[in-house]
Amino acid sequence: MFVANILSLTAALFAPSVYAGVIASQSSLPYNFTLAALNSSLPNANYTGAPLVLGQNGASTGVSFYVTSTHASYPYNDYPTLALRDNILKAYRTSGPSITNATEVQSGGELVWITTTQGHAGSENYSVIKAPAYRFPVLAAHGIHDLWSLCPFQGGQTNVVFNVSTDQPNAGSDPSQCYQVIINVVPIPQSY
Repeated sequence: MFVANILSLTAALFAPSVYAGVIASQSSLPYNFTLAALNSSLPNANYTGAPLVLGQNGASTGVSFYVTSTHASYPYNDYPTLALRDNILKAYRTSGPSITNATEVQSGGELVWITTTQGHAGSENYSVIKAPAYRFPVLAAHGIHDLWSLCPFQGGQTNVVFNVSTDQPNAGSDPSQCYQVIINVVPIPQSY
């Protein structure tokens, strides 16, 4: 019995996921959540991070565009509930079903969402990683969780950008003003 316990403990301590530092990557979550940006280079005011919302980014007939912004820079939260289903990020209004999905994020690009009555399948490039270094699961795009930044844009919104580089200046944003963040996936408590 003692030897079996030692072998079991040794196997748990030296499992490959421990070497990689990642416990699990998930393509779907069984719960709804919100997002928060945790500064990865400076101290934070709390352990959750700055709340993120879907900030306005334009509209046309039958379609609306949103960017992921800090609540401080866009103080509205029309989509208080998010979900991850089959690698697709979905946003829900309080009033009904999801017709809002995240688009594919590109290097140097913002985390953009589209709402349309015609349906938009959404990009299948998102996942959540649970790592021992973080209190909450963190958002990943293309399997990468540590290339997110917050960048101030013209018009006053501070938006989430993936893989910022000074070699890829983004219209409306100065890459030197960006700072790196981890995007926390904060579960929403279920109400009964």
